[in-house]
Amino acid sequence: MTIIDFMRKKLSEYPKIQEFLAGEELHIDFTDPDATSYGLSSAGDTLVNEDILGNQQRRHTFMLYAVCPSFTDYCRVANSNFLLELAYWLERLPEEDGIQVDTGDEILTGRFIKATTANAMAMQPMGSTVNDGVLYQIQIYAYYKIDMEEF
Repeated sequence: MTIIDFMRKKLSEYPKIQEFLAGEELHIDFTDPDATSYGLSSAGDTLVNEDILGNQQRRHTFMLYAVCPSFTDYCRVANSNFLLELAYWLERLPEEDGIQVDTGDEILTGRFIKATTANAMAMQPMGSTVNDGVLYQIQIYAYYKIDMEEF
């Protein structure tokens, strides 16, 4: 599974995700304008470091967008608390095998190392007022290792 598939799976496993998804699924690369819509967008992959054997540590950047109801201050606080709690949960994910990278010539194995987050915030109203819902975002950085050598 690619790092994108891995992070989508992990986000779908978040215990409180259904409070906000309301039965919907986590979309990839788009978010519906309707309230309770979530979309995970890939924003690029970066080589962090490489050892002498060619093993790589990489960072994949994601943006999780969420359209949430925002009728009252209570709703908006609940939305912000959801993003805060999600950030705490993501940063506590354990290391896990199962990442694969297809280079075109071969499929390499990898290991998820950790996730960090940044910039959890309300971005914009989805209509003329906040009563139409608000688009929230959180940046997620997924760190993983790729084993380049054959054993």
